[in-house]
Amino acid sequence: MRAILLFWLFLLAATPLRAADAAPVATTATAAPPPATLRIDNRDVVVFRSVLLGYPPAERAAAANSRVEQVLERHPDGKLQTRELPQGTSIQIDDRFLFMVGPGDADALTGETRADVVRHALTTLNTLMTERRELRSPARFLFALLRSALILLGVALALTAGARATASARRLAETRLTGNHLLFRTPFWQRAVRGTVRLASALWVLAVLYIGLSMLLSTFPITRAWGEALDVTLLGFALRIGLATVDALPGIGVVLVIIVLTRWAVQIVHYLLSRVESGELTLPLFDQDTAGTTRKLLIVALWLFALAMMYPYFPGANTDAFKGLSVVIGLMVSLGASSVVGQFASGLILIYSHAIRPGEYVSVGEIEGTVANIGLFATKIHTNLREEVSIPNSVLVSQSVKNFSRLAHDGGVIQLVTLTIGYGTPWRQVEAMLLMAADRTSGVRRDPKPFVFQTRLSDYYVEYSLRVALDEPRERLRILDELHSHILDVFNEYGVQITSPNYEDDPHTPQMVAPEDWYPPPARRPPA
Repeated sequence: MRAILLFWLFLLAATPLRAADAAPVATTATAAPPPATLRIDNRDVVVFRSVLLGYPPAERAAAANSRVEQVLERHPDGKLQTRELPQGTSIQIDDRFLFMVGPGDADALTGETRADVVRHALTTLNTLMTERRELRSPARFLFALLRSALILLGVALALTAGARATASARRLAETRLTGNHLLFRTPFWQRAVRGTVRLASALWVLAVLYIGLSMLLSTFPITRAWGEALDVTLLGFALRIGLATVDALPGIGVVLVIIVLTRWAVQIVHYLLSRVESGELTLPLFDQDTAGTTRKLLIVALWLFALAMMYPYFPGANTDAFKGLSVVIGLMVSLGASSVVGQFASGLILIYSHAIRPGEYVSVGEIEGTVANIGLFATKIHTNLREEVSIPNSVLVSQSVKNFSRLAHDGGVIQLVTLTIGYGTPWRQVEAMLLMAADRTSGVRRDPKPFVFQTRLSDYYVEYSLRVALDEPRERLRILDELHSHILDVFNEYGVQITSPNYEDDPHTPQMVAPEDWYPPPARRPPA
């Protein structure tokens, strides 16, 4: 029993201790209230940052706003006073309490002290009192109106002078510069000069309007704070531009040096390969046909290499905005360049494989004509119908191309004329007539001589193939037309009918035209 009693006494004694140990310490971390700004007539007087005498910053600012407005309205000529109290610095006008600056109202992060806050508040209140007195003075108001009129007149005169200067600059750019200087005769430089004049005119108009608006707002007390804000913004902007320009000068110098060196290299490449293209110079690894394309590719490669070298020295190259713009441009190029790259590669294949050359007579599908230009993306062909056809290089690479000019220098272009004649006509007579028609045709080469093949022995007819060599591939259609005409005339002269395209039986009346019937109206017999 004694042991049980001692055990219960121990539990009773330990329970309050465990309860005390288990009770959590109630600590409420209340967030600091947001600061509030006392603003009078668009001017920031003071920023309340702390709770003072139990009042949060927002209530302190609202109460101070009401008291300051009342005092400025009734006593704008009063005297500013300060009084040091245990709770902070009291600011008054003629012993009339306005607000109190506490120890916690200073911004500790910027190193601001309570004395700095009080000094700024007194300066701003003094400015407000002066402006309130100006509002009550009719003479001051009339002076402000007169000054506003003078400012508007000055703005109008400045804009007029700028417009006249712009017109004079445009006339100068269009007459003297473009007429006397060879450099400015090119369309690029003419557009550059006109664009520079327009840009300078726009900047002048913006500057005049900005300065005029700032001066106009500074004339009246109620808007003077806005005018001062515009001045501060303009000066800050100009200061930032100046500092950024000074910081960027070394990088700009490096960029200029790279541009000058690249320009020299481009001029050397252009000079050498232009002479190779014209045939005035011969260089190893370069030929006359590919010199123009090689020149363009080397120039583009030089400028791309220069751009890569200049990129780190561009002002703002390391900023997130510049990097983001680079990513966007790269994404756009990668998404839209698939077909362009394919066309470009096809153009390189055509140019450097010498599959076709400018001036050659070719046939691509149903298009036949002279190659006028082989570009990096498309090839232009001039047809006999005076049409210019642009064919994508990828199409030329994927299709078979007939080149009539490539082998024409060693024996002309071989052309084929096929017709069928019945078995009743001696084949030797047919060959002789076909050779006679070829001999009458101008433009058919005598060496190699025309030749006739019997290409097929069908059930009802014999297929003959006349092969001739043409002097000029571009005259192929005209020569074939003349050759066909002579074939018809020769067969009619010798009374042999042509059974093309098919032959099954002899007709009752031979299908031919007698020589006396060669020129029925409206055909005219040529003069003898």
